[in-house]
Amino acid sequence: MHDNLIISVTIFTSSLLIAGLVGGILPLFSNLKERGLHGLLALGTGMLLGTIFLHMLPESMAEQGFLLLVLLGLMTVFVVEKLVFGQNQPGTHSLIGLTAFFGLSIHAVIAGFSFSFIFLKPIIPTALISSLLIHKMSETFALASVFLLAGYSKRKSIKLIIIFSMFTPFAVLLGLALVKTVASNYIGAAASIATGTFLYVAIVDLLPEVFHHNKGQWWNLSALLIGIAIIATIIGTSGHAH
Repeated sequence: MHDNLIISVTIFTSSLLIAGLVGGILPLFSNLKERGLHGLLALGTGMLLGTIFLHMLPESMAEQGFLLLVLLGLMTVFVVEKLVFGQNQPGTHSLIGLTAFFGLSIHAVIAGFSFSFIFLKPIIPTALISSLLIHKMSETFALASVFLLAGYSKRKSIKLIIIFSMFTPFAVLLGLALVKTVASNYIGAAASIATGTFLYVAIVDLLPEVFHHNKGQWWNLSALLIGIAIIATIIGTSGHAH
């Protein structure tokens, strides 16, 4: 049984890593022009919004006091971006990339811990595994889209995608050893703060960028809705993506 568990964990964590790399690298080598990039960003933003409103916010609202931590995460990004760096300072787009990276990284680590629980079940549904892998691809796809907005080079973006893709597999391995000793309230609190950072970036930074051109707005809206629909399908298939 122990050997079977090692094999299962190895296959799962390797698949998570590959899914993350594939999802993140695809947008970076799309070679799209400005209109296409905004459509791609709209798709990634839709995925992020879907993750926030269909999964992360409902979980935060289910726990008393966690919703205030969502507000804390949102206000923290606001203070850093608008008051510390300045609203009109050049390089704000670069800050968006860093904010998204760190916020999603927190989420990726928390997700890895929660994924550890599936190995306590005697039978792991194939549909659940598939949805988790697709969800991982959607996360890195959205993150890579933000990097395109931030103007990061492909080299820098690939390095960050590789680092980000390793967080969840590593957290799965760590979670298998620590999940019984880590208080669930701490994990939930961190997830709520991360939700607030996502919410700010998606609504304040990404949506205005997607629609700041008059051309192609209906195309971008369609891409945004498709991104939301993708996440809704993933969550609906698994019943609970994380």
